[in-house]
Amino acid sequence: MATAIASREGVSLRSLFDAVPSPRGTYVAGAVMLDGDTVGPWIVYEVVSGKPLFSTPPAPHIHAQPGWLPDESGFWMADRTPDGLHRLRFHPVAPGTATRPELVLPAEQVAVSHPALTAQISPDGRRALLVSEPHEHVALGLLDLGTLTLSPFLPDGWTGECDGSWLDDDTYVARVTWDGSRGQVEAIPVATSQDLTTWRTLVPEGDGFLNWAGVVGGRLYVGDLVDVSQRVRMADLDGGSAAVLPLPGPCDLPSMMISRCIRPTEAFAFTHTTFTQAPALMWHDPETGELVRARPPAAELSGVVVERGFATGRDGTRVPYFLVRRADLDRGNPLPCLVHAYGGFNLSLLPRFPGEYVPFIEAGGIFVQASLRGGGEYGRAWHDAGRLANKQNVFDDLAAVAQALIDEGVSSPDHLAFQGESNGGLLAGVAAVRQPHLWRAVAPVSPLLDLMEAFPDTPEASMMRAVVHEDYGDVDDPEDARTTFAWSPYHNIEPGIAHPAVYQVFGESDPACRPFHGRKFTARLREADAGGRPIHLRVWRHTGHVALDPAQAATYTAEWLSFLMNQTGLRHPGAVHKGGSA
Repeated sequence: MATAIASREGVSLRSLFDAVPSPRGTYVAGAVMLDGDTVGPWIVYEVVSGKPLFSTPPAPHIHAQPGWLPDESGFWMADRTPDGLHRLRFHPVAPGTATRPELVLPAEQVAVSHPALTAQISPDGRRALLVSEPHEHVALGLLDLGTLTLSPFLPDGWTGECDGSWLDDDTYVARVTWDGSRGQVEAIPVATSQDLTTWRTLVPEGDGFLNWAGVVGGRLYVGDLVDVSQRVRMADLDGGSAAVLPLPGPCDLPSMMISRCIRPTEAFAFTHTTFTQAPALMWHDPETGELVRARPPAAELSGVVVERGFATGRDGTRVPYFLVRRADLDRGNPLPCLVHAYGGFNLSLLPRFPGEYVPFIEAGGIFVQASLRGGGEYGRAWHDAGRLANKQNVFDDLAAVAQALIDEGVSSPDHLAFQGESNGGLLAGVAAVRQPHLWRAVAPVSPLLDLMEAFPDTPEASMMRAVVHEDYGDVDDPEDARTTFAWSPYHNIEPGIAHPAVYQVFGESDPACRPFHGRKFTARLREADAGGRPIHLRVWRHTGHVALDPAQAATYTAEWLSFLMNQTGLRHPGAVHKGGSA
């Protein structure tokens, strides 16, 4: 959740991106974004007094978290050196705590291709597991905090994921995946972690795709994805049967996306959301089994139904999607549809409250959320099937969903819009130039559009290059360059084509998806277009990859949403439209 913070000299907007309390709650560290930039300091506060104690040097905010020592004397935080190597720095917090030397991690120990690291500290504070973030989660190495020596944690040649939480000083409990498996939970002795024969299976592979696991209150909590919905199970640590928490679904637990290494607490707290319910704070007692809604949702949708569909991809793959609509709609004719998808970086698009899209639903449109290959909805194989040389599958999956909606009479090309953010924004760019016959309008939000020159060749951009290389490949490699050129939106604009209406959105301070992409794309698309529909570019000042200030975010969303509603023929009840395009 983003909260505006009082501005200071030279900065117009400060926003809170994340907050991590110390083990006993004496302190809290807050990640601050400056003018929307995803690089900023962590500010440490004393909880009782609210007094700010100090700020760390700026570091990228991409879900890496502070590793607090158990005695709350300080925390370890990962960032990067100017030449792009991973680095760990210790930040003393409690009075009298000594400083520690920083540790630069050689590329042969921790590859620069890992976007970020979180240091998970052992209960006795003597060791830390360095876990990669934010898209693939792998325990890369075991760090002795006394000698600052790093040793491998996983067997040589490990290609799967492995992350979880410490059980005790000598045992790490992790969900692990390899060779396309759905995943299982293992108790790993840290002294012999590279010897698989010493691992003990706590939860075997089952019908769901494991996406997190951790120990709370002496019990094991396991999250897995079943039919594109989050399931939570609780099991004993002796490997006994797991009980399913009775959560209304299909659903998501958004708090678990960031707080994956479950902190040592006596109860399991999490947020729960569905397509018709905004996030509610839930509390599960591992001793009694009691499940309590500690804080109600801020909003709920009534008179709305959720339906599930499947499209058939070009290669026969079943591509799932959800439809959210008013129950009283007349389905006799094609209706305006707004499709949203992501399809990349191992991120799962699960049933969440569609807050941004509620006006579209209320006005009589159908919101469609599609889970394309490249995400993590069906495990590692689903991710691998939509990245690098397989990236074209993502675009084919989107086309298949659009065609299914048309073939089933749900919508038509004159009523069909697509909106995506970040990787989904790139997807919107591809839809505009390679699928123009399917879409009336598209809204690429924070996209990359020129994939051959996505970033300036500077050390500051090295981290973002490492992120996109995970899914798009490295255009310095000739084979990757040929594959990427075939779908890069800017390079696939053809003259004489009637393109959809386009509304692009960029943040002036976004280091990941810079506004020059939109400027180049807009100029070339306007010159080539033969259809005459509006092609707009919006660049927001004091904004990064997303709009975090609540007041700004409302306008930010309203602009592209009203554009799509206008193009698909929707009018929100009570809204005053002055005519023309947004």
